[in-house]
Amino acid sequence: MRPILRGPLIGHLVRKPLRAAVSENRIVLDKWVPYRNENATVQFRVIGFPHAAGNAFFYRSWRKYTPPDLDFCPVELPGHGQRIDEMPFTDLGALASILQVILAPLLTVPFAFFGHSTGACIAFEAARMLRAADERSATHLFVSGRPAPGHAGAGRSIRSLSDQDLLAVLIRYGGTPAVVMERTELMAAILPALRADLALVESHRLFEGTRLSCPITVFSGADDTIDNASLQAWRDFTAETIRVQMFSGDHFYLSEAGEALIGEMAKEVRRPATLLAPRPTGAAI
Repeated sequence: MRPILRGPLIGHLVRKPLRAAVSENRIVLDKWVPYRNENATVQFRVIGFPHAAGNAFFYRSWRKYTPPDLDFCPVELPGHGQRIDEMPFTDLGALASILQVILAPLLTVPFAFFGHSTGACIAFEAARMLRAADERSATHLFVSGRPAPGHAGAGRSIRSLSDQDLLAVLIRYGGTPAVVMERTELMAAILPALRADLALVESHRLFEGTRLSCPITVFSGADDTIDNASLQAWRDFTAETIRVQMFSGDHFYLSEAGEALIGEMAKEVRRPATLLAPRPTGAAI
């Protein structure tokens, strides 16, 4: 199956009678953002993107830690989780264009983006490209377990990696339950999503001088292999402040840090705009 909402289908939804269009749009939104809170109490929203081959369910438990005024919405990408029978995206620009349409109903309140590992690249592109109907942009970007663009090191092209190479990637980073790793049929289902996600990141191209207009908070596990300089290098991608927050653990430190991460994100999105005035590049708060 092809990823939902490509080309003519977007126009199809727009041209539908209002009631039918609203119904179809909600069905589409349910597929992409299965866990969300649209209550009037929500004043801030953080939209999250999963790690390579990850899914929205991995982050579902975090929602129990969110205060009433904050909604944390993990995205279910095509080819992942409940949508594993759909074709995953391999081009980040194309995905960002679709996300602009899909996520529009959720951008009515101040919004931010979170992404772990490869998901951080999607979150960065979303913060750079997505706008609310009134042209508001993201108020904050939260990246986790990912060096700044251009600091990940040059590796082999994804197209040249065998399935065994991809399995080695999963083993190296961890985060995949042993029960999944031990079942050949489950691994066969995951590998296409993993390959597509790595290709998605490989397709990411930035123009020199690309900077966000919002602060960036960088999360990482103290035992991860990412060096501090590569984390601090996110300062080159915002005209605002950055802050690096370390947690105990490795690349998948976040498996045990959901409550703390939600607390950090809630604190930052609530921060008054007067405290977010531009500071010297690389300054931390």
